[in-house]
Amino acid sequence: MLPLPAGGAPHLLLLAAIAALIGGLSAVERKGALQLMLARPLVLAPVLGWALGDAQGGLTLGIPLELLFLGGVNLGGSLPDNESLLAGTMTAMVVPAGMAAGTGVDAPLAAIGLALLFPLALFGRRLERASERRNAQLMEEALARAARGDPAAARVNLKGLLLPFGAAAGICALGVLASPLLALARVRCGGPALSSLETAWYAVWAVAAACAVRAIRDPRAPALAAICAATVVAITLAVRGMW
Repeated sequence: MLPLPAGGAPHLLLLAAIAALIGGLSAVERKGALQLMLARPLVLAPVLGWALGDAQGGLTLGIPLELLFLGGVNLGGSLPDNESLLAGTMTAMVVPAGMAAGTGVDAPLAAIGLALLFPLALFGRRLERASERRNAQLMEEALARAARGDPAAARVNLKGLLLPFGAAAGICALGVLASPLLALARVRCGGPALSSLETAWYAVWAVAAACAVRAIRDPRAPALAAICAATVVAITLAVRGMW
């Protein structure tokens, strides 16, 4: 039987609805409105984690994801990988899974979640490109209706928010509904697998630190990134008593 959060299936459906709402709004905020960077992983993951019942777990996921995508700038025609969709869906899946497994958001669970969901960053970029093409069509429709004197033409642009909201909402909801499978995988992990997954999560932090340094517009950035990654690995090995 699949492990479920306290409250069972009804509570899981409620969490799915919450994740859908916050995930959809973050997709709109990221590109279509405001753009105050509230959809960045460092903000989105803790907020969504809090709404699902574990703000600390969301923060655990949000920090390395923010560092991984720190160099991506979503301004004007720039369209980087969609870190918001990844952060929202990963939080929506991992946080309920941690509650169901009784482990909280730990390193093995986070590593499995990231390995499964990382392609969403690339898929989300394609979704945004499709949304931009749709918005271009809506702009032409609005101009044509305005030329005919239709006062409702000014509201046509609102339709452009439906695609990013609906896509992100649906994917985040599916993340919550799939969380029992992730919880089951976590519960069944044995000693060697747990150790490997913990090491993998520490490696993610090392790569994230290197990516963050790479975002510095400086010729020395690659060297600094390598030093940063090596330092994180060395500290991790020392803390784990492997030296």
